[in-house]
Amino acid sequence: MSAYVVTNAGRESSDPSSNYLFDVSRGGRKVAELSHDYRGDEYQMRLPGAGWISLPDRIIVGGGPKPLTISKAGVQALDRLLG
Repeated sequence: MSAYVVTNAGRESSDPSSNYLFDVSRGGRKVAELSHDYRGDEYQMRLPGAGWISLPDRIIVGGGPKPLTISKAGVQALDRLLG
């Protein structure tokens, strides 16, 4: 189980095709932000307020009745980003 907690942060704008946003926290502190386009084809992450970094794959898993979590590859990517 990951020490990262993912929460839905809404959409970039009210436009139906705007990106979905997610906050990632660890120890109760926001450490990163994730985004994916409305089709679920493009994924990005960043440190809060920094520039977006494209990701090759989806790293958020779950949703609907299941809690949002970070995949194993996502944990590795976040660990690299956070140093």
